Amino acid sequence: MQTIEIMEKTFDSESNDIALYFAMSKKAQDEGQSEIAEYLFDIAMDEAQHAAQFATLLGKIKDTKTNLVRMLAGEIQAEKDKAHAAKIAFAEGNDDAFKFFEKSMKDETKHKEGIEKILSKLQEKD
Repeated sequence: MQTIEIMEKTFDSESNDIALYFAMSKKAQDEGQSEIAEYLFDIAMDEAQHAAQFATLLGKIKDTKTNLVRMLAGEIQAEKDKAHAAKIAFAEGNDDAFKFFEKSMKDETKHKEGIEKILSKLQEKD
């Protein structure tokens, strides 16, 4: 079972690295460092491939319908969590966080609605 624990930690680490490298890439692009930005983006995509492989090895990936149902639940929860976080940020006067939570909540809503449409199409085929 030690291998499973290592793979879980590695999956978490790789997933975290994706976001960090992507954010660094965006920052480099904003600073006019397009070559660096491209390299950092490539690293982020490599880390995404690593995380995806560990997700598969760990059994996190099932058939498409099961994957979508699981992710739909996550999007619904993320939408609620971000709405709650936006209220807290607003109450604390953290305008930047409030705006971002509002934007990302709308993204989660869009993701939820998109997954619901895909699931509906899949059910029509069944």
